[in-house]
Amino acid sequence: MQWEYMVVETTLDSSALGKLGADGWELVAVVSPAHFVLHYFFKRGARA
Repeated sequence: MQWEYMVVETTLDSSALGKLGADGWELVAVVSPAHFVLHYFFKRGARA
């Protein structure tokens, strides 16, 4: 299976996470490289 990936570098609330999930994005990691900064990593099956 082919994957596509997305990184979001702004804070997401539960509503935004729900919308991404409805679009097929799966949250695979959240990293905090600095104080008060979050990076969300998503993947989903590639769309042909």
